[in-house]
Amino acid sequence: MGFKDILTRMFTKVHKIVICGLDNAGKTTLVSFLQKGTFIDHTPTMGKERTTIEVQGIKLNIFDMGGQKDFRALWLGEMKDTQCIIFMVDANDPERFKEANIELWKLSEIIKQKPLIILANKYDLNTTVEIGEIIEAFNLKDLPSFEILKISCKTGYGIVDAFSKIYYKLTGKNLKKRVSPKALTVFDLGGTPLSTKEGEFNKNDILQGGFLSAISSFVKESLNEEIKSINMGNDILIIQKSQHLMGSIIGDPKKIDISDATDGLKELLEHLEHMCPELKDNTINTEKIDFLVQQYSTNIL
Repeated sequence: MGFKDILTRMFTKVHKIVICGLDNAGKTTLVSFLQKGTFIDHTPTMGKERTTIEVQGIKLNIFDMGGQKDFRALWLGEMKDTQCIIFMVDANDPERFKEANIELWKLSEIIKQKPLIILANKYDLNTTVEIGEIIEAFNLKDLPSFEILKISCKTGYGIVDAFSKIYYKLTGKNLKKRVSPKALTVFDLGGTPLSTKEGEFNKNDILQGGFLSAISSFVKESLNEEIKSINMGNDILIIQKSQHLMGSIIGDPKKIDISDATDGLKELLEHLEHMCPELKDNTINTEKIDFLVQQYSTNIL
């Protein structure tokens, strides 16, 4: 299942979600990531914007509320008929925690009645504060219930996990990822591995004993061929190619949906191409690609 498919298949009827928080917290960037599957820079939202995600008649109405002082009075009125409230926090800007805390507690009556999820954004940076500090700074323990989750609206880190929580709040049902590979690897077009992420279901050290070399060999062989998947004993190897990169997913064919895995891998490669414009100059920053893979793969593994 592709990144966008995972999110749009969650909802069985029309639901309304309100996203609020201070300006520059990443609200509009989050909505854009849900639509595009990658990072797009945005100007601040003026007033409010409604976005409808629809797949095969399934709708999710997301209200992105402007975070500037002039627009914060609009938040409460839009929340009266919402099913879930998302409050976004810039975890890399603790100097504005006090201001954000004041705005959050202006909503105290309604956030005590509605499901509240705090999304702590910008965890692609190494200067963000810890979740415990955010809980303390926002007096969240004084609320009857809340969820707080780390995400990055730039790299995609944790977004599917966050929306799985939202799905549970709306439906009372758990969402299971249909793509649970044993390993995901990204290569250059010469078949050299650039980044590997092992899945939690990998109990047999799938990448040990020369297995990664075998994968690399298959990738090289598929450079000029339209190879989509290859059976490798008890596992299946799925390969996708973008303009400058290739990727593979290894999984148990009985437990992995090949179409969903292919879509997820394709979207990862598109995200890497978008986030690494230097690839067009035949420059590969291995450290950067590895970091982006580790962040984005939280939505696949």
